[in-house]
Amino acid sequence: MTALIAQSTTVHTSPLGPMKATWTERGLRELRWEKSSHVDEKGLTGHDVPNQALLLETRLTEFFESGRSSFSEVVLDEEGWTEFTLRVYRQCRKIEPGQTLTYKQLAELAGSPNASRAVGAAMSRNRVLLVIPCHRVLSSNGQLTGFSAPGGLQTKRYLLDLES
Repeated sequence: MTALIAQSTTVHTSPLGPMKATWTERGLRELRWEKSSHVDEKGLTGHDVPNQALLLETRLTEFFESGRSSFSEVVLDEEGWTEFTLRVYRQCRKIEPGQTLTYKQLAELAGSPNASRAVGAAMSRNRVLLVIPCHRVLSSNGQLTGFSAPGGLQTKRYLLDLES
């Protein structure tokens, strides 16, 4: 039986609307744009969550002001991810702002060179937007494909343009 982990939320502003971060005692569980501006605030109770939330706020501000910021110090709650997904997400986190990889290249870096479709599926399930920069992953022909955040491909293009 899996133990329930206490969660807390923080809200962060962005040019594309408010982003809701969900935290557990393990780290950042989810970061997504809100469809509306209403977010229920809960107390910050997890292990070192206040410091991590402040770090995330700082990095998001830097990112949206300059297109350049590192989220590498943000601790993630990796609960529920398969070993393959962990490898893919860890490699994706290494893609620098202004750079892109194809799904195939990311599959190769993750040690599964024939798994480009599975990489695409992992990107579509990314629950920690920007921290795991799935917007930097493109189709083999360099085209923008699939982006499940609000605004879809327009948001993906905006993020890539911000970084260039």
